[in-house]
Amino acid sequence: MIIDSINTEDFVIYKDDENKLGELGITQNRTVEIPNFVDDNTAKSMIEYFEYKASMWGPIAFYGSSGMGLMHNDPELSNFGLPDDFFSKIQSQFQKSVELIFGRPVKANTSHAQKWDVGGFASLHSDNSDFEGKPNSFQINKYVGILYLNGNYGGGELYFSEHEIEIKPKSLSFISFPGGVENIHGVKEITEGTRYTMVSFWDFAESEYSDELKAEWEEELLRVRAEQEAQREEWSKGNKYA
Repeated sequence: MIIDSINTEDFVIYKDDENKLGELGITQNRTVEIPNFVDDNTAKSMIEYFEYKASMWGPIAFYGSSGMGLMHNDPELSNFGLPDDFFSKIQSQFQKSVELIFGRPVKANTSHAQKWDVGGFASLHSDNSDFEGKPNSFQINKYVGILYLNGNYGGGELYFSEHEIEIKPKSLSFISFPGGVENIHGVKEITEGTRYTMVSFWDFAESEYSDELKAEWEEELLRVRAEQEAQREEWSKGNKYA
């Protein structure tokens, strides 16, 4: 079961401030949790489906973490008690939630399953800029939304260094926030178990980008991918903080 009605009275608000940082037009810096976004059986079915598709896990930008792209319609979901269009439906509820939290229309960029094994962590980072707020090739990722599927792991706290906020996400909850320079954030090291999430990124609905800018992004992405490959090589040598 996916949440039917999204009610602001159920919001758990960790931060709600006017934002003046960055260059991307984020006016409100909110970090909001919506509890019980899915029920326990649905979360377990999602995890079982992800592990059934284990060959699709691939490396991402964070040590000890893997990502998996998701099809909005997959007949194999029925083997896990989920409708074929489950990911399309949950994406729609993600969008409604992000729009309600930030008070503006948004459009989807990407979404993926993500797991964090023991030792995995995310260093402090911005999702769409450098640490000074200069937008980069990921600037379409204005907001992030994360669905937390389990709680039987140690560590893995979401933290915001400049706001002195640390959140141990509750299982089944959805948390959304602007992921740029206004919210430099990281994930603390997993000490036991495996942390499962579904992550989605969102842009302003009205955003448009020139072909010239998109070409610049492509060039930058080539450099970023090369840097990530070099980083993974260092990880393989045991240098997890590379």
